[in-house]
Amino acid sequence: MRALTTASSVDRPPRRLKILALHGFRANASVFERQTTLARWDSDLRDIVELYFLDAPNAASGAIPRDLDAFFGPGVDGREWWSAETTERGTMSYEGLTRSLAEMERRCAEDGPFDGVLGFSQGGTMAAIALASEGLRERFKFGVIVSGMKSRGEETKGLSYGDVSAPTLHVIGEADRVVPKGLSVGLFDAMSGSVKTMATHAGGHVVPRANERGEPILRAFLEERLREVQGS
Repeated sequence: MRALTTASSVDRPPRRLKILALHGFRANASVFERQTTLARWDSDLRDIVELYFLDAPNAASGAIPRDLDAFFGPGVDGREWWSAETTERGTMSYEGLTRSLAEMERRCAEDGPFDGVLGFSQGGTMAAIALASEGLRERFKFGVIVSGMKSRGEETKGLSYGDVSAPTLHVIGEADRVVPKGLSVGLFDAMSGSVKTMATHAGGHVVPRANERGEPILRAFLEERLREVQGS
């Protein structure tokens, strides 16, 4: 609960963007926070951004990715936004997606309102699903999608990414072998109704430095969003 204050607007801290952050496949909120810290997002963007990291509600249904296990050590409490299962018809089903959408709604109701949503890897795809979903899309004014792709689950076949009107930034690794560049570009192209920006980096399936290649694309995108919310 927040205490009431009589401080004048001069004493208030500067307005920052409040962003819900969604971790990658079989990672968790703590891992994603560490990844963004290592990428210096905290130091490079802390003056304009507040990140709120959310754990997926579903326990990992399989092994933790080797890169996470090797870097963060054994015992990572892996979480996933869904488990992709092949149906008898040969289509893809996202087990656990409904729970994840409900968990996002809960967090938005309890800790919101949020200005935007950020997602990496499976979390990037989850962020795109949220931006295209009725009910959740109204919760966010913009999205930052890092190494995301279009959903392939039956549960989302009715989504229209072209109806997403919120501005989006798509961060794509040229050497990404987990979510190849073409899949991320496919999501970028599908969001035809969004004012969208693409930022590429030379790395693979990673959260890149906020000032990767010396191009302040991420910061410029976020500063523009901050000006918009300050003017609203």
